[in-house]
Amino acid sequence: MPAVRPLARLLIALALAAPFAAQAQEKIRVGLLPFSESLGAVLADKQGFFKAEGLEIEVTKINSGAVGVPVLQAGKLDIIFSNTVSTLQAIEQGLDAVILAPGAAVRASGADTTIGLMVRKGSIKSVKELEGKRVAVNVINSTAWLHAVAHLDAKGVDRSKVRFLEVPFPQMNEQVDAIYQVEPFRSVLMATGKAEVLGYPYVETLPNSDITQYIALTPWVEKHRATAVKFARAIIKGAQFANANEAATRDANLQFTGLNPALKDTVMLPRFGTSVSAAEIARTQDMMIKYGMMKTKVDLSKRVLALP
Repeated sequence: MPAVRPLARLLIALALAAPFAAQAQEKIRVGLLPFSESLGAVLADKQGFFKAEGLEIEVTKINSGAVGVPVLQAGKLDIIFSNTVSTLQAIEQGLDAVILAPGAAVRASGADTTIGLMVRKGSIKSVKELEGKRVAVNVINSTAWLHAVAHLDAKGVDRSKVRFLEVPFPQMNEQVDAIYQVEPFRSVLMATGKAEVLGYPYVETLPNSDITQYIALTPWVEKHRATAVKFARAIIKGAQFANANEAATRDANLQFTGLNPALKDTVMLPRFGTSVSAAEIARTQDMMIKYGMMKTKVDLSKRVLALP
């Protein structure tokens, strides 16, 4: 058998290597909030959905969507996880951004991971009784505050008679007459047997609405549209997996959020969205304008990534 010449060997090696080179993973820098609502991306990574799309994500944890926006604008991240209120406010103020994929969505009914109106057991029987009371919310003019005041209005409460106090969620359980509390702190308080829930404002004001989403700057999306689509597909697969696999999602929640292990199997998990709804985001926008958190509507028609 004739010997293979050096040049021929090189050409054969290159031909064999070409398919592997084509499979190189494209890296995306993603900023995630250290909360359970980010688990769509976490599970998409763990389950290999990003890898299947030819993507690799480099995760940075950020404290809030509002904190992430300047980092996104500075070009230090490609995609950030944000909440609907922060996203809309940033776009109104000039951020040229596109919503790529869904985060979490409000449940249609019943209990939800979003704020629950909590009171000491037996102390207050109805929402109307909050008039004249001190009520804790994490931040006035926040997303939680927005739904809280809409809920009060829906229940016929005179908001001028309610004294809102700003108290961080982790410190809220021992405070005032009533609190608007989120998971996992709500589960901690309920476990004491000393508190009860009077209602779930998000569910009662905007059921099924989009709470959080993944956003990127429009110029980045225009330059990397195929990558953006791949990212969105992987996130949706991660969300579908999370909704259908509670045990794996609870494991991921424990690892990613630093949750107290004692709460691993009891804390409520979010409902993960499997599509971005411009109509639902528009409903939130209308509420923001009504309560002074936005001055003018933004055109959402080009702000949501269209998936093929």
